[in-house]
Amino acid sequence: MRAVIPHVDDLGGSHGANQAFLELARPGRVTCGSIIVPGPWFREIADAACADPSLDVGVHLTLTSEWETCRWAPISTVSRASG
Repeated sequence: MRAVIPHVDDLGGSHGANQAFLELARPGRVTCGSIIVPGPWFREIADAACADPSLDVGVHLTLTSEWETCRWAPISTVSRASG
C-alpha cells in the first residue's frame, strides 16, 4: 500500500505560508510541516503550534538562505578566497 503525506516546508518564511498551512491543517488537507527558525515569521507559526498541539510541526535545519532579503546570511566556505 502506498500513501501520500502532504508536508509543508519553510513555515516561518512568510505570513502567507503560515496562514496557508493553518487553513489546510485544520481540516486535515495537510498533515505536517517544518519551521525555519531564522525566518521572519517564525514567532507567528511557533505561537500557533504552541496554541494547537494537534499541529504536527518539526524544525527545518536551516544553514543557508538563497533569498537576499532574509535576515540570515550564507555560511562561510572552506576556501578563504570565496568566503
